Amino acid sequence: MTDQMLSPKMLGYWTSDQLREAPDESGIFCVFRAARDPESGDMDVQELLYVGEHRSTRYGIEHHEERDRWQAFLQPDEELWFAVGLCGSANRERLAAAMINAHKPRFNSRSDYLERFPFDETTVHIYGKKHKLQSIFTVYRHD
Repeated sequence: MTDQMLSPKMLGYWTSDQLREAPDESGIFCVFRAARDPESGDMDVQELLYVGEHRSTRYGIEHHEERDRWQAFLQPDEELWFAVGLCGSANRERLAAAMINAHKPRFNSRSDYLERFPFDETTVHIYGKKHKLQSIFTVYRHD
């Protein structure tokens, strides 16, 4: 392996009702808690809950075993929102691992990638729908 820069464009946000419009391609997906902003009254991303990866992102979200758990975590008037970052299969796991290691989402608490990163130095530059995500970060190998 070698040092690498990954630059996913985060697409979204989609609610559970809008998921059929989300891309169904290889990549990572982020699950967020959305709630009303007290100042504007608009729904907005509040917290990153989970990062996953799948060869078919929409399928990965729709059929994820933790989906009921994510939903049960929400307070009244909150929603799950989803964003997708397209990424080929060669780098998909590495990108998800870097995102988990850097952001430490609450529902990735059982992930090996929270404290360990088995890939060479990886810099991630996120663009697009990146609210509550670090725009640029580097994760270093830590086996």
